[in-house]
Amino acid sequence: MVEETETEEPVINPLVPKDFLIAPVFAAKKQTGARTVVIPSKNLEYTVGGFHPLRPELTPPALDVRHARAAFAILSFRDIFGNTPSFSFSMNELCHRYANSNGGRYSREIKSILADLIDGFFRVKDLKTGETRVFRIIERIDVRGKGARRKDAALANTPQLEMWFNGVTLSPEFYGLLQEIAELQHLKLNVLTSLQSNLAQAIYLYIPSRAHHHAAQKPFKITLSNLLGQVGMSVPQHKSQRKKLFVQNKKSILSQLNGCETLSGIFRVALKETKDGSDFNLLAWVDKPDLKIPDFGSSKLVDAFLAGGGGRTREQVKKLLRTPSRLSDYDLELLQKARITVEGNEAFFQMAKALLGQARFNGLLSEAKAAALEGQKATKSPNARLGHRIMEALRT
Repeated sequence: MVEETETEEPVINPLVPKDFLIAPVFAAKKQTGARTVVIPSKNLEYTVGGFHPLRPELTPPALDVRHARAAFAILSFRDIFGNTPSFSFSMNELCHRYANSNGGRYSREIKSILADLIDGFFRVKDLKTGETRVFRIIERIDVRGKGARRKDAALANTPQLEMWFNGVTLSPEFYGLLQEIAELQHLKLNVLTSLQSNLAQAIYLYIPSRAHHHAAQKPFKITLSNLLGQVGMSVPQHKSQRKKLFVQNKKSILSQLNGCETLSGIFRVALKETKDGSDFNLLAWVDKPDLKIPDFGSSKLVDAFLAGGGGRTREQVKKLLRTPSRLSDYDLELLQKARITVEGNEAFFQMAKALLGQARFNGLLSEAKAAALEGQKATKSPNARLGHRIMEALRT
């Protein structure tokens, strides 16, 4: 196993509502009013921002991809194993997760976006039954001023206080949605925030879910006219202008998106003229890593399993490893909380899960998570500690 140092920060992959990632819910540019998005596969219609459920004469803030970034950054601070809709973090920490910067520019922008999230509503209508539900993401924010936590910090020599969100509370409706684990999905927040363009961010939130089951030989296709319209952009009249939006500048939209990581692989995009020559298609697919379990003939995991006795045979091993046991979102969340490096160790954990079974594997991950949360220091690293416990479990 590849080891990790004790000080290395885990990858931040917050759990977010799946609906936000399978449809163009968040527009790529600032909106002036309510925006409607339909999710055909779920027979749902979302109305995003720009309305008040009780006071129709009011025009609350419209919402766009900037608000999605902020909401996802906020959710990255939530302890999914803690049974509370409230949690805390500082403005500097939020700015860092929102834009990899704690500069004043982003601080001012985020304050405005947070105000929008408190006042902005979502309406979800079931197109089959006609039933609707309305929710906000944030219910309230308890803002406090604190002195700089480090004596050498710039704030220590000024009368300015660091803004600290003593309590950010999610709305009851939104928090309830987050309890429906089947309706949630991890998001690579660091990848989203690394994209410089709002258009690239809106596409990254939406298109990878469509491209997930496609390969380079048969990519997912969508015309630029349709794509731009779906993410709330103005659609240029001429196809050359539409293409220009994606290829202009040194760091073009296409170059920002191509090669981005997703949870399942590497996101790939390209442009190709449509057959009738009236537009360009965005071609998208996901290059998935080879998740085949390596030859078990010389595997230490298999040797440990067979050493457990009890009539275990290599034929039993073959049966257990016939199909790779992929890591679930829940597995990945436990590994993240346990400060375990997954990248480069996928095959190890898949084989361990297959040999141990789901229940025993999750039990070991839960123990590793608890050890990390309790601050128990590993002799070498969290990876080495978990690896040792897996090997011991296989022998019993």
